[in-house]
Amino acid sequence: MSKFAVLGSPISHSKSPEIHSAIFSELGEKHSYDRIELGSGLAKFLGTLDDSWHGLSLTMPLKEEALDIGQRADFVAIQAQAANTLVRTDTGWDAYNTDVFGIQQAMMGKKFSSVAILGTGATARSAIVAMLELGKNVSIWGRSLDKAKRLAAEFEISAIEKLHTALSQPAVISTVVAGGLDDQLKGEYKGVLLDVVYHPWPTKLALHFPEKNRVSGLEMLLWQALGQQRLFHGLELDEQLENEGKLLLAARKALEVAK
Repeated sequence: MSKFAVLGSPISHSKSPEIHSAIFSELGEKHSYDRIELGSGLAKFLGTLDDSWHGLSLTMPLKEEALDIGQRADFVAIQAQAANTLVRTDTGWDAYNTDVFGIQQAMMGKKFSSVAILGTGATARSAIVAMLELGKNVSIWGRSLDKAKRLAAEFEISAIEKLHTALSQPAVISTVVAGGLDDQLKGEYKGVLLDVVYHPWPTKLALHFPEKNRVSGLEMLLWQALGQQRLFHGLELDEQLENEGKLLLAARKALEVAK
């Protein structure tokens, strides 16, 4: 039996254990997957793990630190400057980013050519990379205009000054923390929205968009977890496990039970 866990702070709300445990069970594998509260000191923590530990999921605020720790890092993680996955090897830990994959899959089937990213943190960077890879026209808004402008300059995209302008784009991906925009929301918007926040759902932000156009952060979470499962099983991120439809269905059912 191998050990896995999701690390971050706060971590008690994470649904990753339910998702990964359901996938392992569907695969007939008896591995453990836990939540571990950790806000810093990732390198020191890794030094305490024995050989039974095979893979880790990382959430805020550890994604940048995870990238630095990785003995090797995939190109997407380097682009996003954030890693949400560590996979143990014979010589250390390899760092990956499956958030980009998760965001792309969550938005699959939605039609839009332009998208505004809300936020300037690690997940926003992943969203920018995800949308640029799909050939979208990307812009960014942040509560700090200076940070948004710096990020825009780095990726050669445009920064939006007003929140209303960002929310009026054909598609919006919000990486802002729960409730972070609630006091600024006015009016209704017609575009597609992916809000990485998934609890409670719908968020106040989502309620300003048509119901058919709302994409919950749970979709991103499910897909990025499936990407991690590919890596945990020794595959590349673009290689599929067998019967992935059944794995996703099992994970969705586990989330329903956990509500």
